[in-house]
Amino acid sequence: MGQRRCATTLEPEMTDLELAGLRDWLGRFDLKGKHLEVGTAAGGTLCFLMNCYEEGRRPPFVVVDRMTYFEDQMGVVERNLIGHDLDARSVDFNTMSSSEAFEHAHRTADRFDFILIDAAHKIRHVMADLRWLRLLNVGGIACFHDYAPRFKGVQWPIDRFLNRNPHFSRVGQAGTLLCIRRDAPPSGREVTMADRIWSILWSPVLQLRQSICKRLNRGDLGS
Repeated sequence: MGQRRCATTLEPEMTDLELAGLRDWLGRFDLKGKHLEVGTAAGGTLCFLMNCYEEGRRPPFVVVDRMTYFEDQMGVVERNLIGHDLDARSVDFNTMSSSEAFEHAHRTADRFDFILIDAAHKIRHVMADLRWLRLLNVGGIACFHDYAPRFKGVQWPIDRFLNRNPHFSRVGQAGTLLCIRRDAPPSGREVTMADRIWSILWSPVLQLRQSICKRLNRGDLGS
């Protein structure tokens, strides 16, 4: 398996503008509960997030990732944390799929003040990952990377979710990083079976669009 660029640079897969947005949002809200990152790559963004807090005032961090993104991903993440003077043992790593981790967290009634989702970009996976917001505390925030028209597999399910769940509001957007806030408890299931079916039906359509764009040397249509 080939190495990703971030496995060598150990940097976040976000722009400076997006990282600045993250820091601003974390500083704006009083987030003391658990922080969750779904999809961590080389751990660059994880290191950035953890260092947004002073040692001793840092909330618990949880990471969900299968650790198969590139060779020795877990080792790379641990070395990245050590290089930023962070203790890898302080992070609760869930080395499993997002769906498996969500089912476990839901059964154990886990809750979070902050959620960052930057995992698989296919529409059916993004819709499934939106279930994590059921575990977001009132007043907590969630961020989504690559929210942009060229990543339709990311943007479309998020837009559908927000249109159907008015108890979430948009906090802001920095680059392709969208931040939303839970303003009230859920009144029912926020990601329904109809939502899941909708995303599954759209999946082959967007996959075909992506294949066509690749043949035309265009990368502006995500799946």
